[in-house]
Amino acid sequence: MIVSTAYRYRMALPGPDEAVIAPLKIICWRESYPGLLPREMLDGLSLDREIRQWRASLSQGIAWIAETEGLPVGFAHTRGGEVTTLYVLRDHQGAGIGRRLITHMFDEISCLGHRRAHLWVLEKNELAREFYVHLGGALVARRPCGFRAYPEIMELCYEFDVES
Repeated sequence: MIVSTAYRYRMALPGPDEAVIAPLKIICWRESYPGLLPREMLDGLSLDREIRQWRASLSQGIAWIAETEGLPVGFAHTRGGEVTTLYVLRDHQGAGIGRRLITHMFDEISCLGHRRAHLWVLEKNELAREFYVHLGGALVARRPCGFRAYPEIMELCYEFDVES
């Protein structure tokens, strides 16, 4: 098992880190979502599009990156009171990285003055849902993901108390 102390956590910087996060997100989606999202969606992920999206995301929110031996292995992003993203490479899951990243997100959200945080997760992503419940998340809503071509794909909202 990988020990969490082998990881370094740092805040992502607008500019250089779009190119760090974008390919990591693509890998994480392709590892995590077969059977949960359509294959053509996963195959159609574009590095250029992801870099553009992360340029916007890092200018409007806060992200943290987990690294080991100088390589990124996980990241999380928050905007306002929402944790918009949390991903860890499959080979590094179970080492406490996700917990550490989401703790950073909750701290950021709390520092912004929010008492509650929330996030959305694919309804069929049982592993992630169990993780969020284990962290104290309460299921509060259900909606379509917003993929126009796939209106049947649903997501669930979990809410967390982040007051110190």
